[in-house]
Amino acid sequence: MKQKAVLQLVICLVSLALFSCRSTKITRATFPSDTTGPHAAADSLSREKDLALARSIHEKVNANRLEYKTFSAEMKMDYEDDKGKKMNNLGVNVRMMYDSAIWIRVSGPLNVEGARILVTKDSIKIINKLENTVTLRSVSEGRELLKMDLSLAALQDLIVGNPVFFSDSISNIISTPSIISFTSLQPGLVSMFNVFADDFLVQQCKITETDSTKADPRVVELTYGDHKQVENKKMAFQRKIYVEEKNVVKVALDFKKMELNKQLTFPFTIPPSYTRE
Repeated sequence: MKQKAVLQLVICLVSLALFSCRSTKITRATFPSDTTGPHAAADSLSREKDLALARSIHEKVNANRLEYKTFSAEMKMDYEDDKGKKMNNLGVNVRMMYDSAIWIRVSGPLNVEGARILVTKDSIKIINKLENTVTLRSVSEGRELLKMDLSLAALQDLIVGNPVFFSDSISNIISTPSIISFTSLQPGLVSMFNVFADDFLVQQCKITETDSTKADPRVVELTYGDHKQVENKKMAFQRKIYVEEKNVVKVALDFKKMELNKQLTFPFTIPPSYTRE
């Protein structure tokens, strides 16, 4: 498990990829809004009604946000890239303290631990138990390596399934009986969302960089499914994630268990014999 692959898992575990549990073939998700045209004239709304509808969508989607002090989860994960790298049926344990820390344990067959990861506001630490190495990076170094500007809060939102890169700048609203599709704009990014029309839970999200100077702007697609009740919130127990830039990375997450607001520890002892990289 090479260091860069492990570093990418820090992001992918947060939900970048496609779900196909226990499978070596992870198929790309489809986005109905990719092929849905603008409103027909009969469905056109006045600007005032459009703004009111946009505000309503923003409020209802945000109402589904999970608020917590601590979060823990157990899941199975498949990882695949276009270079032929595959890691299937990995066991992943995640523990988080809101706005403070993300702790991740990755294990292979027979629950043999392969890596342990600790992300805080100012550092990323990785113990690779397969190669007896430890990687220590500042958050800024991690962002540069991964080419992804994600704060700790955004990483935590990705893990728990809260909408990411979601602003109140909402347009291109398309409503059907089952799905509401819309675009949300942020500096340098266009986010396309599909939410369920009855409860406004996010079904799919497609995030595209708008940097015209890049030959291969990054595209991230996330799909959420198998929603189950955890305390008073519905949470997606299946995640599909697909990341495309110059290369393609796919990850499949199948959550087995989620718990909120339990007392947690974050054990992270670096063996003195490990090589630092």
